[in-house]
Amino acid sequence: MTPSALLLGLESADVETVDTSYVPERFAAIKTGGKLFLGKELPGDKGKEITFDYERDFVWEWSRKLPLHSNGMCLSVFDVEGNMLATNNLYSVGGGFVVNGALSINLPPNFNAQELSNSSSGGSQDLVTRDSGHHPADLTENMYYKEIHRADAAGDRRAGAEVKSPNSTSEMSLSPPETQSKSTIDASSPDTGDITNTDTKSASTTASNQPHYPFRDAASLINLCRKNNLTIAQLVYENEKSLGYSEDQIYQKILRIWQVMDESILESVQAPPDSILPGSLKLHRRAPTLYKRLTRGLYPSHTPRAPKLRHEENSSSNTSESSSAKSNTKGVTRTEAGIGIAKRRLPRVHGSLDHPIAPPPYRRATFPDMDYLNACAIAVNETNASGGRVVTAPTNGAAGIIPAVLKYTLEFISDDPERDVLTFLLTAAAIGMLYKRGATISAAEGGCMAEVGVACSMAAGAFAACMGASPEAIEQAAEIGIEHNLGLTCDPIGGLVQAPCIERNALGAIKAISSANLALSSETGTQKVRLDDAIRAMRVTAKGMRNEFKETSLSGLATSVSIHIPVSVPDC
Repeated sequence: MTPSALLLGLESADVETVDTSYVPERFAAIKTGGKLFLGKELPGDKGKEITFDYERDFVWEWSRKLPLHSNGMCLSVFDVEGNMLATNNLYSVGGGFVVNGALSINLPPNFNAQELSNSSSGGSQDLVTRDSGHHPADLTENMYYKEIHRADAAGDRRAGAEVKSPNSTSEMSLSPPETQSKSTIDASSPDTGDITNTDTKSASTTASNQPHYPFRDAASLINLCRKNNLTIAQLVYENEKSLGYSEDQIYQKILRIWQVMDESILESVQAPPDSILPGSLKLHRRAPTLYKRLTRGLYPSHTPRAPKLRHEENSSSNTSESSSAKSNTKGVTRTEAGIGIAKRRLPRVHGSLDHPIAPPPYRRATFPDMDYLNACAIAVNETNASGGRVVTAPTNGAAGIIPAVLKYTLEFISDDPERDVLTFLLTAAAIGMLYKRGATISAAEGGCMAEVGVACSMAAGAFAACMGASPEAIEQAAEIGIEHNLGLTCDPIGGLVQAPCIERNALGAIKAISSANLALSSETGTQKVRLDDAIRAMRVTAKGMRNEFKETSLSGLATSVSIHIPVSVPDC
């Protein structure tokens, strides 16, 4: 999926609106035609078609690691003679976030940097410098889980909302003037997180478009909720409003996210049963069968006849057929019986019947709640594996957990779906921010605990919020969700986000519900491990993990399963 996504992106296809069936068709045309239309979808015919040899111009360098992040890509531009004009590094840091590296430009001798800066708008003059090697300051820096202080950062990241302890005078002096406002939080003690000198709606923060309620960890988030009598969802909602969004815009954006999540479930459960997912694993879809099992009812043999009963003209004939079937069971054919009696088999027994320990008969326990979560989570990840549209929640590899738990909440618990969609997703977003800042949501840095682990934590806290839990209970649910995913490796077989990723999402959804229920049944404030402690532990664990267990498919399950795939051929 990666090559097609990159090339369609260069052609300016919008990830949120592009027809997903168009992507593989266009990708095949680019490879066979040898042409790439840069900016094809830009308005005003601003695009340009160039020659593109896929085998020559698209190079995988498995042994090379770029400095800023392990998930990196280098884009280089050449003229018709083959001379490099410019090159830039881009990094995927998880959750759909992309960081720009240093842009290097081969400037002509007569280049006038002042003239370009005068004719440019915004901060584009920062893109070009005359220093050694023509490397300007990075446009953005991956500070949140690289432990980079804002004073060491450059570009627009420095203007972001920074929350510091008022005791850190040396740090405050290095910050830009707009961040030295009254909106400061003392979160030096994660257990207490007392707030001091907090003016959450001061004129300075409003003027600089800063969040009304800035927080940097779970302790400060909970204290803000307590002080301002807000739920976590309400606090994030107010922060979004302070960034310039209207209430209608916030509603529309959040409901649009849920719409895509719901459609990603529907797309897979309606797929042909037992169809094959793309890729060298030839994995069979399971979502359609799981969903069919949920909807077949207690009397599956009668399900196929249900549509006939809706037609009044056939009601009498159907009634007579049903009564005759009851009176003469032996005369029922396989077709008439559907999936009921004719397909029933003798109980399967594995083992010796003559042994003192008699073998138990084969049976399958039914847990409707778990089956529903399994079906929805697997459906989303099968949509992702087949190139469909999903929501990064917080990543594509863990995209099934949050939609599955939210779908379960809306279908079986909620009495106000619109309210619960907003509560769920805004609460999950707040928890995700804490991981983005304090640890990582990139499997290339933290293994699968950064994807499935974080998604499980987000879903657990969000589910607890929809159950009316306090901010403290929500924090406990989120902590339980991540604590038991610490150290989870990312070792996909064949480099495909299929095995073990799809099943792992199903288990993550069930674990999220269990985590929330444990928190809801516990006394508030009795837990020994706080969410901030778990996030710190996650960061330390991620640093201690070997790179073989961080999305590289170089160890673990990826190398234990023999699938005979040439390592030079990427699948994702």
